[in-house]
Amino acid sequence: MPHVGGQKFKILNEYQILMEESDENHQINAVEMTKRLKAKGIPAERKTVYRDMDILMDAGIDVVKGEKGYYIASRVFELAELKLLVDAVGASKFISTTKTKELVDKLTGLASIDDAAQLSRQVVVPEKTAAGNEKIFYTIDVIYQCLDNDRKMSFKYQEWTLTKEMKPRHGGKIYTVSPAFLLRNDENYYLVAFDDDSKEIRHYRVDKMISASMALEERSGVKEREALNPHEYAKQHISMFSGDERVVTIRFEKRLIGVVLDKFGKEIDVRPDGDSHVKARVSVAVSPQLYGWLTGIGATICFPPEEEAKFKEYLRKILGM
Repeated sequence: MPHVGGQKFKILNEYQILMEESDENHQINAVEMTKRLKAKGIPAERKTVYRDMDILMDAGIDVVKGEKGYYIASRVFELAELKLLVDAVGASKFISTTKTKELVDKLTGLASIDDAAQLSRQVVVPEKTAAGNEKIFYTIDVIYQCLDNDRKMSFKYQEWTLTKEMKPRHGGKIYTVSPAFLLRNDENYYLVAFDDDSKEIRHYRVDKMISASMALEERSGVKEREALNPHEYAKQHISMFSGDERVVTIRFEKRLIGVVLDKFGKEIDVRPDGDSHVKARVSVAVSPQLYGWLTGIGATICFPPEEEAKFKEYLRKILGM
């Protein structure tokens, strides 16, 4: 058949139709396929459909010829995997409600027709309190460009005001950093990078970054970046707030061992302290957020003495308020 009316793309359209409409319970025969193609403005005959199906099979695509027609037998993601991905997108507060719905629709489109219907019934897209930064995906793309090309990155960083508005920090200061890696922590997405001004490793909430662009200069802070361990960095920075990194010993009730291991990992040194308490030696960035977390579970710092004193002073100030 001559290449007219979309013939050059006919086999791609057939593959798309199979992906969107077929599974073992919804098989599409050659006659039905020609009707679907004609609805797209592509003339087709049954014998060419048979040939195209053979080509798709030879190409390694899992097209199966069943009793009633053809269908896609296996897909990239199983239903349970898609549900997990959809839930993860829905739980990410840095993704806006609009973008969440768009991503959920795209993920649902990867399922078979029956699975897609089941997924749609199960999915609940939450209305998120924050509007979200719609440009976060552009910012992430810029970050990966900088990582791929070994270039610095510049951006403006926003913060909340008393009028509940997001405005650039420090009067619109341009931050220049050398990206190290992206990290999801405490329901937010962070860029961990070497800061040119302070000559230290810092982290920044990606959804608060605007006007991101790749700079011409090569990344700096090679030694500092190479010394980083993403997993350890996340464990040490409670709620991703910065502080002086110290090794401290915390004391808590034995029943809270699971909470502590979930937070710091099972590699930490843990030992009993009496019949009802436990001591754990952890490496953390000491900050008010760490103090707040410890207070919340009823734990305390017991070593070294200077850190124990700082924590007690923090508690006294809280009581004084």
